[in-house]
Amino acid sequence: MKSFRCVCSLLMLVIVAPVWAEEPAAQDEGILVPVEQVLELGPLPLSAGLLEDSDKTDALQRAIVAQKAQGPMPRAGAGVPVFGRSLSWQERSPASAADPDAAGDPETAALWLWSWQLDTDRFVKGHLKIEGLEGAALFNGVTPVTGDDEKGHELALRNGTHTLWLLHRGPKGEDPPALSWHGKSAVDRVRAHTRPERRVSPERLTNAETVSSMAISPDGRYLALAFDGHSDAADIDLQRMEIRDLEDDGIVRQWTGARPKALAWSPDGRFLAIQEDKNLWLHGWPDGEARLLLANHENLGSFRWHPDSDSLVFSWTEPFEAEDVKARRMRALDDRWTTFRDNSQLYQVDVASGMVRPLTVGERSVTLLDIHPDGDRLLATERLPDHAEPPHSLTRLFEISLADLEQREIGRYRVLNGARFAEEGYWLLSGPGLPIGDGVAFEADRLPNEMDTQLYRLSADGTTARSVSRALDPSIDGIHRLPGGDLLVSVTDRDYKSLLRFEADRERFTTLETGVEVMESFAASEGRRPVVAVRGTDADRPQRVHLVDVTRNRNRTLLDSQPAEYPDVKLGRVAPWTFTNAAGDQIDGRYYLPPDFDPQQEYPLIVYYYGGTNPVNRQFTGRYPFNLWAAQGYVIYVLQPRGATGYGQDFSAFHVNTWGEYTADDIIEGTRKFVAAHDFVDGERIGNIGASYGGFMTMQLATLTDLYAASISHAGISALTGYWGQGWWGYSYSGLASHGSFPWNNPELYVGQSPVYSADKVTTPLLLLTGDSDTNVPPGESHNMYTALKLLGREVELVEIPGQDHWILDREKRYAWWDTMLAWFDYWLKDQPEWWHHLYPETAEQD
Repeated sequence: MKSFRCVCSLLMLVIVAPVWAEEPAAQDEGILVPVEQVLELGPLPLSAGLLEDSDKTDALQRAIVAQKAQGPMPRAGAGVPVFGRSLSWQERSPASAADPDAAGDPETAALWLWSWQLDTDRFVKGHLKIEGLEGAALFNGVTPVTGDDEKGHELALRNGTHTLWLLHRGPKGEDPPALSWHGKSAVDRVRAHTRPERRVSPERLTNAETVSSMAISPDGRYLALAFDGHSDAADIDLQRMEIRDLEDDGIVRQWTGARPKALAWSPDGRFLAIQEDKNLWLHGWPDGEARLLLANHENLGSFRWHPDSDSLVFSWTEPFEAEDVKARRMRALDDRWTTFRDNSQLYQVDVASGMVRPLTVGERSVTLLDIHPDGDRLLATERLPDHAEPPHSLTRLFEISLADLEQREIGRYRVLNGARFAEEGYWLLSGPGLPIGDGVAFEADRLPNEMDTQLYRLSADGTTARSVSRALDPSIDGIHRLPGGDLLVSVTDRDYKSLLRFEADRERFTTLETGVEVMESFAASEGRRPVVAVRGTDADRPQRVHLVDVTRNRNRTLLDSQPAEYPDVKLGRVAPWTFTNAAGDQIDGRYYLPPDFDPQQEYPLIVYYYGGTNPVNRQFTGRYPFNLWAAQGYVIYVLQPRGATGYGQDFSAFHVNTWGEYTADDIIEGTRKFVAAHDFVDGERIGNIGASYGGFMTMQLATLTDLYAASISHAGISALTGYWGQGWWGYSYSGLASHGSFPWNNPELYVGQSPVYSADKVTTPLLLLTGDSDTNVPPGESHNMYTALKLLGREVELVEIPGQDHWILDREKRYAWWDTMLAWFDYWLKDQPEWWHHLYPETAEQD
């Protein structure tokens, strides 16, 4: 096997060869790279003198750059209209650029804009030296870079593509202008070029404009879309809405505003209801007249149109406010939730008069599930604190008559994931083990996984339920009733999120061709031939919106974000890879390759998994961005070990009362077989990472094998009893994952499968990550393992993200979190500690 340093050198030569103008010269043990070519725009029809004298100089310079930086990298010859003049980008060397004669009057200062890219294959530090230019202002993207002509402009660049912009007033002095990169050491190499190709970046993944919600008119002609994006240039969220005519694909209305919480057309198509925070607007269609129906309703919840279009039913919450609390008694296990004591009830608002009436009242919150097509009844639930049986809660399903507001209880269920009115009785979503049902589809001595949701026909009296999905391997996520009585069923199908049509009379499922691998949401029209709008992504393609003809089962693309949001971004290939484990089960998986993949090289490998009953789906991005990791020079292997839903009940049942036993076997076996099957993977440079249950798996694997050279656990569980008793949902999740098992009756499970009790077996460098406000898996779970490994003298780091819960949602903190993960892997899998030491300077002294 080649040494790692040799592999890196070969990799660099393969990628770099077409780019270097000449071999850079070493200087003071550093590296010097001249910038041979730039793209130039100018002279700009702006007075550089006035710009410099303005009180808004910095803001104006940043605005000039921002207007260009928001789009793709400029191309030579591309025209740019500016204040009535037609300019174009020109490619030239810095020495020949910005000819003073081109500016016209030599007494008038001209302003020029340059752009070029720096590519790196690792984290680098250095400075960009600017010589022979007047009034130079450098930007890395839209971020100003401080410095001067003498010392240069300091830059610390993560692995990737960085677009630099330079504003200046032309040459100064007799020497020709020059740009050069001076790395701090011999490893701080960059490649300077003007090609438009780039690798995907964290900012691109988080800032790209995407469709956040949709609503389709009942006749299927108009589609309302809400868009979200972010501008780093202005540091603001970009939110807008548009309505499209689906017959001619034209935009008939567009406006900006706050992100709507919900969108819904009235059944008669006369209104589009838009919920914005505490207000509910009605937009008349097609006249466009806007009317505020509900104003300043604090804590306004979700809503549904009444079938007659004359009213809406909505939820309205009264937050609990404690007065002068010196001691707080817990009322139930659920009382640790911040919203437990809030009270949410149902109300109805009349469209004509704006009058509001309450439909429910009580001490327990009520959730609306459905309105009967006849408009006479509501279907609703309320959660009852009842800890007698797993999962230690109870949900009451009941009807409400709109005529007299009388309630009729249908039943009480331990697991209830949704319900809708059916032609006779109800459609019910619950686990395979529903006591009044027949949902279990396998014969084994194992318990079914109650998170493998099934679809039932529930009798009108609520006493019996018959499964219609026992033969269906996908797990059901949700249902939508079509006018004729059929259902649209969203499912987890292996690592896909798919949409099925269920013909109620034949009890037959048909997979709809949505055109996306992971459906994020859908909206359906109400006509005889329903049209469905679907938004979603693929593993290697960003978000698209497709229109699906349900009757013909075919689709067409309405929107594709790739050209606008990912121009010139080069992604690596994603390919499937499965293996058969020692028990004879097929274990599904896929892998991601670097964009400049060379099969003759060896790459470090990152293995990702979850294991907490759901498969890791094929979404383009998310909390753990595989395409970004691949762009950093890693091969990524994602596998779906036993216990995951979407592969049938027999497969998902391996999750119950095992806490990683089968999962660990599959991950270890899968890693070894993947490495053996792929010569381009360096078997000595393997990292592993998982989050939540996957974070637990990382800790558990560290006690079982030294296969991995570096490990990361985000929000992992180290002691099952601690999570069971302290996590907000710990007891509930454990009621399903550890059905019938408790610390007092199954200590072998709670101790034997808790990684902290085997901490002395850990030899792998382990990074523990957690939000310091995590309510799902408390930070103490990471602290347990950190304490144990520190006392044992093992290689361990603990990094907390301030103010963040189970998910790291803050944009800037997410960047720091992603950087921390990649810097850890660079440290241990690439022998590159520099990024880690840059993020956490005190660690450099420890080394």
